[in-house]
Amino acid sequence: MSHATTAPLVLPLRDAEFWQDPYPTLDAARAAHRSARTSSGELVTLSAADAEAASSNPMLVPLGVEALDRLGMTDGAFRRWRALSLNAQRGDDHTRLRALVTRAFSPRQVERVRGEIAVDAARIIEDLGVGPFDVHEAIGHEVPLHSICAFLGIARDDAARIDRFMVGTEEGFSFPMTAEKQARADAGIDALYGYVTELVERRTAEPGDDLVTELIAAEIEGDRLSREELLAMVVNLIGGAVGSSDAGIANMAHLIATEPAEAALVRQDLDLVSAFVDEALRYRPPFRSTRRKALDTVELAGERLQPGDTVYISRQAANRDPQRFADPHRFWVGRPSQRHVSFGYGAHFCLGQALARINLTETARAMFEQWDGVELLDTEPRRIPFDPAERFESLRVRAIRST
Repeated sequence: MSHATTAPLVLPLRDAEFWQDPYPTLDAARAAHRSARTSSGELVTLSAADAEAASSNPMLVPLGVEALDRLGMTDGAFRRWRALSLNAQRGDDHTRLRALVTRAFSPRQVERVRGEIAVDAARIIEDLGVGPFDVHEAIGHEVPLHSICAFLGIARDDAARIDRFMVGTEEGFSFPMTAEKQARADAGIDALYGYVTELVERRTAEPGDDLVTELIAAEIEGDRLSREELLAMVVNLIGGAVGSSDAGIANMAHLIATEPAEAALVRQDLDLVSAFVDEALRYRPPFRSTRRKALDTVELAGERLQPGDTVYISRQAANRDPQRFADPHRFWVGRPSQRHVSFGYGAHFCLGQALARINLTETARAMFEQWDGVELLDTEPRRIPFDPAERFESLRVRAIRST
């Protein structure tokens, strides 16, 4: 694609209305230039190829705790946990820690809980009746919460307890950060650490066939994993389990309501459920963006980044890139398979994506099996602005039940 010689457009990332439908602005930016800028001058990638180049370059690393510094969170329990989390690690430490859990999160390993997730999703949706209900609260939160408990071997009775801890931690990355939000995030992470410490002590005394037991074994073996890293990793796995699946499930319900012809095709042929899920991920990426920081001079998107410069990788722009996706603004279940970046790319590709896909696939299957359609009770539900997750403020619906 050729671009006009005009300067890059500045994206209005601090305008709440931009986040309701950013795609016309992103299209205009793409027509004007290969990249865009934020109001602070930060480079913004617009193409799928540039998003992948940024995500796979070893000299471009995740911000880690610097993302919290940008929000003004310079101390506290949440920040201390983030400094130990997997996404904040670089080089050999990242490789070592990621290797410990990669095998456990492989598609083959997560398949062992698919049946349990399918039963839970079907039961949750059946118990709702026709509603009305908020998809985020009633389904999007519940399915992945039960899913991570099943995967980690956590007792079902503990799900409600974990749920209380996660209320504050989900706000830890949101803009604008306030003293109240930080207090909730710090309290939530402290409580989650308390629970995880108890869990690790139980698994140490009574090992099981689960990921926590495997991580404890890695700690016992010596320098592969410290106790501090072990606790932070389990907190990371629990705390990060709900967000992307919640956003993805709500987006699927919204698409069933707003794309009835495509939904009808899937309802008639449930073999299309996986294609529906993948197209929903492309069309509405659960996480809108990510950032990277340059460790050295880097050439990206026709620009030169200096050490310390950051780049905003727009997954929304990449997934609607017409150079990769024909008619990119069309939601099309029959779309030929093309790689999207909804779960990232490269060394920091989402570790839990296989489990998230099962959450989405089994929830979508239950929706299509039990519902003849979805009625939106708010004709234009609002998206939460500024947040990394592509969430609605609420998605109130009524289900049209199959007879």
